[in-house]
Amino acid sequence: MLSEAPTPQHWTLRFKQHKTTILLFVSQNQNFGSIKSELLEAIKATGIRDINGCTLPTHVDDIIFGVPVDKNEPSNGWVSLEIPEIDGDEDTGGKSKGIRKGSVLNASPLGAGLKDGAVVAFKFRGEGPQDSDSDDWDVVIPSYDDEDGSQEGSPEELSVAET
Repeated sequence: MLSEAPTPQHWTLRFKQHKTTILLFVSQNQNFGSIKSELLEAIKATGIRDINGCTLPTHVDDIIFGVPVDKNEPSNGWVSLEIPEIDGDEDTGGKSKGIRKGSVLNASPLGAGLKDGAVVAFKFRGEGPQDSDSDDWDVVIPSYDDEDGSQEGSPEELSVAET
């Protein structure tokens, strides 16, 4: 929970799994471990025991965060927010497969390149069809298309018909 007065360094992040969205107010430099703890605490506070058949984990290390491949089009898919870390003395043959240990990229929302209002997917390690080893993320993006109640015709036709 927020232990200090809000400042411009605090952001609202939207955490999504399936049709569930949880808003958390976090410091942009807060570490992801404490954010996971706050997320798990917030979910438990609502009385939710599972999300779409996935049981809540007992430990925060079983929560995995993901970000949209294209932040402007989240329906294009998600990738893990955790970047694999490599040892500084490891020889990769000139091709890096991760980041150096202790990098800020895995440490906080600011280091990961998130912004205020960012959408972050979450899933639980080893639970259900969206296992941590797969690239599957159970995130349902709402559609704003009108279904049966949409009006037909151009705006000019509608305004003339209403007068």
